[in-house]
Amino acid sequence: MVERIDFDGEILANAPRINMSRRAIICGIASGSVLPFVTSCATNPATGSNQFIFLGEDQIAGMAASAWTDMKAQVPVTANSRLKSRVLNVWNRTVRGAGQTGYVDPNADWDVAVFDTDDVNAFVMPGNRVGVYRGITELTENDDQLSSVLGHETGHVVGRHAAERLSITTAAQAGLMLGQIAITQSETLSQYGTAIGALGGAAMQFGVVLPYSRRHESEADRLGVDYMHNAGYDVKQSVRLWELMAANSEGQRQPEFMSTHPDPLNRAAALKQYINAKGYALM
Repeated sequence: MVERIDFDGEILANAPRINMSRRAIICGIASGSVLPFVTSCATNPATGSNQFIFLGEDQIAGMAASAWTDMKAQVPVTANSRLKSRVLNVWNRTVRGAGQTGYVDPNADWDVAVFDTDDVNAFVMPGNRVGVYRGITELTENDDQLSSVLGHETGHVVGRHAAERLSITTAAQAGLMLGQIAITQSETLSQYGTAIGALGGAAMQFGVVLPYSRRHESEADRLGVDYMHNAGYDVKQSVRLWELMAANSEGQRQPEFMSTHPDPLNRAAALKQYINAKGYALM
């Protein structure tokens, strides 16, 4: 599922100031590796992953607030009380399951909106805002599969994926800006400025931003299964969900390395392994 993050360019004003040689900047960009200044990491206790985050939760929640308000004003919200009740019931049960891990406050206030469009998707915004499209509720065959969707979104929150992705994107943009400055200051390199800039942008996108995004999706998948299990839902249905998603998007997907999300069938296979390894079920 998509995790919406609205980026405000003004946030670059708060980005760390970096002093690097032109050689280091250009080599770092061209290699597609994480830029040399992306070194300050903290371990997320829920996922065990090291994360590069320099933006506060309150900061990004404030950035998302206006986008959320605008979206609810512009995209129709369902008038189907039965559908909204179904989503809220599954959401509340799934969040209670997540609360058993100690990383989610089961009593926290959440703003859950069910949008009346055919989009087969759901998303989470910073500040405990969750959007579910009617299309994905129609694709799911049962509440277990819907719990997999909603558990996944909760996993994004616990994984602090919005803060990390925005931090990485901001740092990447700052690095590319520094690279462009270094190039323009070099008589030798300035004539190749456009080509090097395009190479750097592509390297950053395919070598850093997209891999981080796919990692976030996989982490959210696993956390979602944990929450489903705790809530008493059938975790095997998470595998079935991604098989349905694969069939629904057949012929429409680009290669995985170009995508923000892992291939649906790869996600199904990974979840099957995870479920077996955790002893939740035998598949």
